[in-house]
Amino acid sequence: MDREKREALRGQVEEGYRRLAFGPVGDAVRLLLLEEGEALDWGRLDLFNVSEIRRVKGGMEMKFFSRLEALDRLAAMAGEEAGEEDGFYAALDRSARALYRREGEGGQDAPGEEAPHG
Repeated sequence: MDREKREALRGQVEEGYRRLAFGPVGDAVRLLLLEEGEALDWGRLDLFNVSEIRRVKGGMEMKFFSRLEALDRLAAMAGEEAGEEDGFYAALDRSARALYRREGEGGQDAPGEEAPHG
């Protein structure tokens, strides 16, 4: 999978977790409180946060996705992004230091490093 597709997929996953963590549940509550015979536009209901719906004797049972788990996943994704950036800069820093060390072998010390005592 190329980088552009991965970034698009990552964006979709992040948006899904955002909807789970912060999305409304009003339509689900409206569905639970629906009186028998009452009309409802099913196509317009936002039930994204609902993981399970069951009819039980005398009513309906609904389970929702965990908002806390969605928040944890979002936080982990944010940490991964920060780690990717930190990883790039850390690699750049290591490369620069290695270059200075090679140049320093000719008698110059690398910036920020002291000459060995001995």
